[in-house]
Amino acid sequence: MSNQVRKALIVVTHPVPNSLSHSIADGIGEELVEQGINVEFADLHAEGFSPAMTAGDVMLYRGASELAPEIVREQARVDRADMLVFVFPVYWWSVPSMLKGWFERVFNGGWAYRVDENGRVIGNMRDIPVLLVATGAGNESGYERHGYAQAIQTQVVEGIFEYSGLKNTQIAYFFDADNATAERIEQFVEAATPLLEKEQLLSVE
Repeated sequence: MSNQVRKALIVVTHPVPNSLSHSIADGIGEELVEQGINVEFADLHAEGFSPAMTAGDVMLYRGASELAPEIVREQARVDRADMLVFVFPVYWWSVPSMLKGWFERVFNGGWAYRVDENGRVIGNMRDIPVLLVATGAGNESGYERHGYAQAIQTQVVEGIFEYSGLKNTQIAYFFDADNATAERIEQFVEAATPLLEKEQLLSVE
């Protein structure tokens, strides 16, 4: 059964409120609202999310604990969404530690994935559209030459999303981020619009 995309969760990860990441996240949110999509923001730094794995998280993995309240809250946000958008700066070939910790704690076994009786990993998540928006200080040729883009593809797209059953993931890079201007930000958001238009999104199963 196919469902229309009605709600998007935008997860923004940057400690500075007026950062480029926040500006882009706000622009994307406005674009989605204009399309009639309800938008929820998760500002991980502003909300004080703790990215460090806890003893309880490890015991949960071993089947001997209960979900922490903050993880229940974050998983509920994801469950409500028909589309996920992540906006973040690239740090050391990957996502920031705050977002990496969010993935580690929220995308846990039993919820994001399970292991069947044959030892095969099965993704549990609904295959909803995912958009990654990454800002980087370098340029596109440098990302390709040094393997940054491939690293993110392997670590995040394949290692996290596909592992969990999310197979409709797209990435948009904002290069030369240190020289961002209001005009460039606006142009970038406008260029990303085709990725966000309802008719371009795959149906939610």
